[in-house]
Amino acid sequence: MSELQGPLKIFEFSRRESFAAFFLITAILIGTGIKYSIDQHWWLPETEVVDTDPESIKLKIDLNRAEWYELIILPGIGENKARAIVEYRKEAGRFKTIEQLCEVSGIGAETVKRIKDLVFVDERN
Repeated sequence: MSELQGPLKIFEFSRRESFAAFFLITAILIGTGIKYSIDQHWWLPETEVVDTDPESIKLKIDLNRAEWYELIILPGIGENKARAIVEYRKEAGRFKTIEQLCEVSGIGAETVKRIKDLVFVDERN
């Protein structure tokens, strides 16, 4: 390796310094990537704002992406029914309509009527 002359001499690193610089730059890039992915919340299910009145902000839950612990907030849906919805989705595939919830064990037409305005079905994903 030839020696650098003049002002470029500051860019001449030993093997240990090069390794340390590589490690620091890699750590910064990985940390920035992790921070970005956490800030984007890409793993959370999609929600849709129904009412913009700050006193009563309501969100709709996507039946095809929600986990059981998100579904338990719906009226008439407890932990067992929420788990049954997720299990049904895994076995039968994505929901095509909200009324398809009636096919889930323990959920009837009355329950579907109660939660119809609080859920939606996104077939894109």
